[in-house]
Amino acid sequence: MNLSLKLVQKENRTILSTIKIALANYLKEYKMVSETNKEKRHHPRKSILAPTLIKKYGLVKKTLCTGAITDISLGGVRITIPKDIKYEISLDPRTSKFEIVFILPNENRPICFACESCRVDKSDESIHIGAAFIDGDIQSYKALQTYLI
Repeated sequence: MNLSLKLVQKENRTILSTIKIALANYLKEYKMVSETNKEKRHHPRKSILAPTLIKKYGLVKKTLCTGAITDISLGGVRITIPKDIKYEISLDPRTSKFEIVFILPNENRPICFACESCRVDKSDESIHIGAAFIDGDIQSYKALQTYLI
């Protein structure tokens, strides 16, 4: 019996599965596949377009701003803010916290999360903020989990 068929039977795999594993191992061994493009997020993101209210807490007062959530996961969001809105985004851990309020599609109640900005990208028309969730009520997490499944 062929060696590959013995391996298929021994590991209880399909022939296609065994071929995929062998090919992947070969490509890694000869560095034909770059491993730098691995997903770094802990949770997969889902595209969405949801208006959001952003409440940033400063030293003196809170600042309100509007934007749009363009993708979301259990761990965080990507928010787009028009460039003409004057809103300071900080990556300093002491001043990067803010709260967002939005409504998910097919939901009736507002979802609230405290966030911390992790990344800020600026383009000609807008500012894109990558933010991680740092706090939220259990109902918001449940609604988000239901939406993402």
